[in-house]
Amino acid sequence: MTEWRGGQTPLDLSNVEQLLSFARGSALVEWGFGHLNDHGKVDSSLPVSTLVTARMTFCFSIASELGIHDVSPIVHRGISALNTQFFDDKHGGFRSFPPGHPDSKRKSAYDMSFVLLAASTAFSVGFVEAERAIEEALKSLEKHFWREDLGVLWNSFNEDFTEREAYIGANSNMHAVEALMAAGKALNDSALTEKARRISSFMIRDKAQMASWMLPEHYDSEGQALLDFNVENPKDEFQPYGVTIGHLFEWSRLLLELRCSAQSDSEWMTSSAAHLYQTARKMGWATDGKEGFLYTLDWEGKPVVDHRLLWVAAEAISAAGEMKRIGLVDGASSDLETWQNYLKDSFVDAASGGWHHELDYNGRPSSSIARGKPDAYHLLHAFLVPQLPAGSGLLDRIRNHSGGLHNW
Repeated sequence: MTEWRGGQTPLDLSNVEQLLSFARGSALVEWGFGHLNDHGKVDSSLPVSTLVTARMTFCFSIASELGIHDVSPIVHRGISALNTQFFDDKHGGFRSFPPGHPDSKRKSAYDMSFVLLAASTAFSVGFVEAERAIEEALKSLEKHFWREDLGVLWNSFNEDFTEREAYIGANSNMHAVEALMAAGKALNDSALTEKARRISSFMIRDKAQMASWMLPEHYDSEGQALLDFNVENPKDEFQPYGVTIGHLFEWSRLLLELRCSAQSDSEWMTSSAAHLYQTARKMGWATDGKEGFLYTLDWEGKPVVDHRLLWVAAEAISAAGEMKRIGLVDGASSDLETWQNYLKDSFVDAASGGWHHELDYNGRPSSSIARGKPDAYHLLHAFLVPQLPAGSGLLDRIRNHSGGLHNW
């Protein structure tokens, strides 16, 4: 087992190593990273995507920082794919899918934010070729996506940025916060952290607080909430109708990470993080009589989609670990233990390896929302954040943990 040892309690990396061992199968494609199926094999019916490639590049960059062996070639292949197959040399920016795919001409803030996160993290741990992806992602985000009047990002554009989607999404903006913090660290640029603060202020200090912490996810071009958005398609994987419980937890962690980087005006971040966490815990955990977190609720707090998603449980664990560490919310220590046991007891796939990504109301594996097992990103946080000190992102947390790596 690999441990991170030093003046503080060593990190237990057993789950991290198991997770990344499974995730290595995603590199068994010609370039980039493929979408893993339930058995840990690349699903040939799905294209290689910017999202999976960027998330895997981020995860293996973190693995490099932790000293896990033989990950450098995996990070190099990820950055290479982002810099070549996914980058648009003619119009700039990064495609969501490679040329030839029906959606290859779409460019989204969500995908671009993960490119920025992956490249910033890779560059920070020594992969110098990632600097180009940082520069190109920032160039597109700042030139085309950034709304200076509102302090948020547009959601998506067409290939040459001439047609803009009249929609602003909390999901893409949330991940932009994480990415901008990472880029700010990598480039020592406080202006990027300020953008992250402005996005958070709009989404949380304004919109979430006004909605009693039941954060609206969807907005029109003027920044007004679209409360009925996707009401006819409530199981959408990235833009579901209603309140997304996992995002309340995720925002609560991100606000506390942003507080570590913010130069001023940070007190509201702490109180907002506590409110979001408490709302998600109260409204999301076993509120329909079954163990687990609901995917979504309506505006009255009633279940909309009662399936349980792995990433939601993972974000709850990360948030509980942070709340326990700083003592911000009573009961967080008990929450952490309960939810870690739930993850182990309900999501581990002993037969095929890895973790189930979705369970139905009765706790059986399902794929009505999440297909296969492509995501190591959320679980990596869940396995590490509860063990780490404060920091403005996962890499910063690791570096704030004293000591070095020893193999045992």
